[in-house]
Amino acid sequence: MRFHQSILVLFIMVTASAAATLISPADPAIRYMGRVERSLPDRFVFDWPGITIQTVFAGTSCSAVFEGVDCFDAFVDGVLTATFQTRPQKETFAVAKNLTDRNHRLLIVKRSESAQSPSSFFGLVLDPGRKLAAAPDPPQRKIEFIGDSYTVGFSNEYMSRECPAGKDDSIILAATNTNRAFGPLIARAFGAQYHIIAISGKGLVRNYNGIDKGRELPFYYDRTLISSANRGIASPRWDFSEWRADVAVINIGINDFQAEPPYADSAKFDAGYIAFIDRLRKQYPGVKIICCATRVWPTDALIPHVKAIVERQTKSGRTDIRYFEYHTENGALYGHPHSYDHQTIAEGLIPVVAEATGWRRTDMVRGK
Repeated sequence: MRFHQSILVLFIMVTASAAATLISPADPAIRYMGRVERSLPDRFVFDWPGITIQTVFAGTSCSAVFEGVDCFDAFVDGVLTATFQTRPQKETFAVAKNLTDRNHRLLIVKRSESAQSPSSFFGLVLDPGRKLAAAPDPPQRKIEFIGDSYTVGFSNEYMSRECPAGKDDSIILAATNTNRAFGPLIARAFGAQYHIIAISGKGLVRNYNGIDKGRELPFYYDRTLISSANRGIASPRWDFSEWRADVAVINIGINDFQAEPPYADSAKFDAGYIAFIDRLRKQYPGVKIICCATRVWPTDALIPHVKAIVERQTKSGRTDIRYFEYHTENGALYGHPHSYDHQTIAEGLIPVVAEATGWRRTDMVRGK
């Protein structure tokens, strides 16, 4: 009997010592980029596209614990190691295994949109007894990208404008990759932090086809969580003093003049655009503003509106604002820009950002 008790005690001791290490999402060695709700005790919550989680872990493996419908890429030491889709139930996803036993850089990037329900991050699972090292200091430069599905990178990895019936949701989830949209491409070119404040289908004063009147992008702009606003749940307003952009790239207005009429009222659009510019100047003192426009079917009204607004501003003596016009082939789902279009937009915008800021291109690699 004593022999069996000894074996049992030994088994319990070995099992306990071999238990994996769970790292809290609140661990100070984890660095987040993007709007993240941090008030819950066991999880951090987010839903804006392009959110990133970055740290340095010790050991041979690492897993991440998530809940919520989303899609993520994981990079270890700059190499893509996992792409995974999370689900409504809490689940653990392996992001790296069989590594050399040393410190490794980890970057997890939210690829997809989740405007109706947020994702929750419960932390990381490491080898037994291992811990995190401090993540590198974040870049000093900051760029905010404001827009709609073009800025999100909607289905930018899908190779056709059409998809099989009933497959829309699964294709959009899998084929949208914000990390390969023009915003993150530009930010990496300058070694800058970025926030993606964009929602597919939203306009400045009129959404696509006029849907969800009163819930255009400005309605969500100061929210920490999009999904809470959509479900009527109270959530903290975003604290703009927490993250001050050096550059704001505005790429809104496509949905104001697209699909079925009536389109946005011209006077309301111009007034709303100017009011938004003024807001950016107040919340980000010294910010450089780049206003983007492209052809919009069937009206092609966006270009003259935005171009005229910027011209009036510069003629009045403003030196902090610039105009950028781009044209894309739009071969991805429902006529959206493909990843190669995003590369084209980025290469066109990079010189504009450089001229506005005096920044030199560094081509920092933070995930391909």
